[in-house]
Amino acid sequence: MKLNKTTFLALAASAFMLTSCVDDDLEGLDAQPKSTATTTITSLTLVEGESGIIPFTINRPISKASQFKIEIVSGDAVQSDFSAGDQTTDGDTGIPGVGFEITVPAYSESFDIPVQAIADIYPEGSETVELRISTAGVRTILADVNVTLNIENSASEELAVLLEWENNVTYKWLETVTEEDGDDTDVIISEETEDLCSVVDFDLIAYPGGYLAGTAACPEEDLGIAVIPDGTYQIVVDLYDVSPSHDPITPFALPYKLTIGKKGTFIATVEYDDVYTSDSATSFPGGAGPGQTLAATLVVAGGSYTVYDRDDNLVAAE
Repeated sequence: MKLNKTTFLALAASAFMLTSCVDDDLEGLDAQPKSTATTTITSLTLVEGESGIIPFTINRPISKASQFKIEIVSGDAVQSDFSAGDQTTDGDTGIPGVGFEITVPAYSESFDIPVQAIADIYPEGSETVELRISTAGVRTILADVNVTLNIENSASEELAVLLEWENNVTYKWLETVTEEDGDDTDVIISEETEDLCSVVDFDLIAYPGGYLAGTAACPEEDLGIAVIPDGTYQIVVDLYDVSPSHDPITPFALPYKLTIGKKGTFIATVEYDDVYTSDSATSFPGGAGPGQTLAATLVVAGGSYTVYDRDDNLVAAE
C-alpha cells in the first residue's frame, strides 16, 4: 500500500499521542508512594533481664512479606548487651552485616519489634545505644527510624556464677588413608580445629552446697542461685567429659575462666590454663569425682564475700 504525505503525518501524530499516554500512565505508576512503617516510640528503657517492644504501624498493608534491619548507630552498649527482632542478621536471608533482623508477614497492618536487655553477672552503670531500624533484604515497605535504648544494671544479693571455656583449639592427629588402588594404607598427620564448647563439658559444684551449674551448656551460668548463709565454701570445677573428634597426638590444654559473686554488685574472677588437658581424668561416666579440682574458696561473713584462688591467694573482697 502506498502512503501519501498527509496520511503519513496523521499516522505519526497518532503514534506520538499513544506513546505520550503510555508514558504518562507509567510515570503515574512510578510516582505511587510506597507503603511505610512508622513508630511513635523514640526511646525505650529496660532493666537487664527485662523485655519490651517497639511498635510499628504500616500505613498501607501489602501482599508481600517485608524485612527490616536493627543496627547500632552509636552508644556504649554492644550487641551482646541486648537482642532485638527475630534473629541476628544473616547474609543467607539477604541482610548481611552486624545487627538484628525481623520479617513481617504479608497483609500486616502493624508489627512489634521485641527487644530484650540481656542479664549478666557484671557490675555496670547505665548503658545507652541508638538503634536504626531500616528497610533491608526484601524491600517492600519503607522504614528509617532511630530509637534510643537505655539499659539499666540489675543487682542482687544472691550468689551468681559464670564458668566460661569458649575457645578454638587446633591439634594434630594420626589419620589412616587408603591409597587409590585400595590395596595399601598410609598413616598421615592431619590437623583439626574445634570449638572447646563442642568438645568439653564442665560443671561447677560447691562444698557444702552441691551443684551450682551443671546443665551441659557452654558457658555454664546461674545469676540467682540463693542468698547463701555465712560460711566457707569450696568452689570446685568438674571436668565431666572431654571428647574431641579425634585422638590428639599431643594432649591440648583446656583453659577456663570462673567469675563468682553477686549479679551486678560484686565479682571475682580466676582463670586457669594449666589444670586440665584433653587426656585429664573425667567424671563421666561414673559421676562426679575424678574430674574435680578446686577453683576458688568463697568466704561469706555478714553477707559479704571474700574470694581466694586455688592457691589461697586473695582475689577480691567486698
